Formats: sequence, structure tokens, C-alpha cells
Amino acid sequence: MTHCAVCTSADTYYLAGKNGYNFSQCKECDFIFLDPMPTQDDLNAQYTDNNKEAEPTYDKAGSRLRRAWMKLPRFFPYAWDRNTLDLGCGGGFIAYLLSMIARTSTGVDISQNAVSYAKSRFKKPAFECKNFSGLLASEKQYDFIYSSEVIEHVSDVSLFMRVLQHLAAPQAYVYITTPDSGHSKVPADISQWDVFTPPVHVQFFNKKNAGVLFERYGFRIIKFYKNKKPGLIFLARKI
Repeated sequence: MTHCAVCTSADTYYLAGKNGYNFSQCKECDFIFLDPMPTQDDLNAQYTDNNKEAEPTYDKAGSRLRRAWMKLPRFFPYAWDRNTLDLGCGGGFIAYLLSMIARTSTGVDISQNAVSYAKSRFKKPAFECKNFSGLLASEKQYDFIYSSEVIEHVSDVSLFMRVLQHLAAPQAYVYITTPDSGHSKVPADISQWDVFTPPVHVQFFNKKNAGVLFERYGFRIIKFYKNKKPGLIFLARKI
């Protein structure tokens, strides 16, 4: 029996299959996850060895930067004159925008291609290529951590949360985006959802289980943002 990585319940069941992979769901908190779960090394290969989008340009860089600008007012109350981190920074667009208002801005990604692109284009932020083990060894802490479309890609969600715990300064804010399996626009047959694409996405959250998970690791969700699309966007604070 596979235990739920969010609430630790053993009450899980087969939900759906796709692309040769099977998903289970927790009856207690509705967490959806690949079962069995691939290793992180297998998942990382999608974003490292096989990720060539940063050579020589970054895919859709112009639109990514425009969207980043639109988010800046939302970040202002939490990132102004603070130490900030974009965890899973890709081409560095959000780290660059945060550098406009933050005391310091750092971007971290596992893709050397992405980090190389970010360093070549944006000079003010600091960019590092690190995995979770490297981040756990870091002594740096941040007052505002942005992590968009990352948590659904990790094989060990507990490890991801321990990294957040470690990197977040006391009373730090954490801004998370991820697909929302509880959204009204998710198809009744979840295998038809356009982001239900294993092994690219390996787990799915909703408001309920996101709250359970973050409280387990010392965070309290203080705001969910409205989203017309099936995306979960929330702000948490370290307790």
C-alpha cells in the first residue's frame, strides 16, 4: 500500500493511467500522484540533458518577460527591500523583475542551459545551478521565495518542502503556482486534462491538500488567488 506523501494516509486507490504511467489518489486529501513514482534523476533529465531551449535563445522569452512584468505589483508588498529567491528560475525573468524592488535577487535552477541564458541576459540578479541537495547545504535564507510550476515535477514532495523550510527565513513569504486538480474546469475524466502528462507532471494539488502539506512543514497559507484557468496560486508564510 502506497502512503500519501501529503497527509500520510494509507487510504489510496488507483485513479487513472496515461502514457504507460499510473496515478493514485488519496481518499483523505485528494492528492494525486504517480504510483510508482520515478526517481528524481529520471525526472531531472527532462530539464537538464534534454533541455536545449537556452541555446542560443530562450523559448518565448518576450512573452515570458511581459508576463513577469504583470506580476510585479502583486509581489511588491512581500519582496520590497528583501532578500528574494526564484526557485526553479528557468531563464531568470522573475528573478530579474524581483531585482527591481528587492534588496537581493537570486535565481536557482537545475538546468545549466537555463542558468547560462539567465546570466547572459540579466546582470543584476545572482544565478546558480543547484539541485535540492546543494540547496540544503546552502546557508543562505530568503524573505520571499517564488516557485512557479515546480512542485508538480518533483519525485519527493517532502524533500521539496524541506528545501523550502531550509531556505525560508523566519516569517518569510512563499509564492507557489501549480496546476489545480480541484478547479471547476478540470475534465471529469482527468486523463483528458491538458496538463495530465506523465512523466512531465507527476503529482497534482488542490486547495485542501496544499494547506495540509504546507502546515506540516511550518507554513500557513494566507491567500489563494483567483484563477479562471485550472491553476493553483497561493501565498504562504513561514510560521
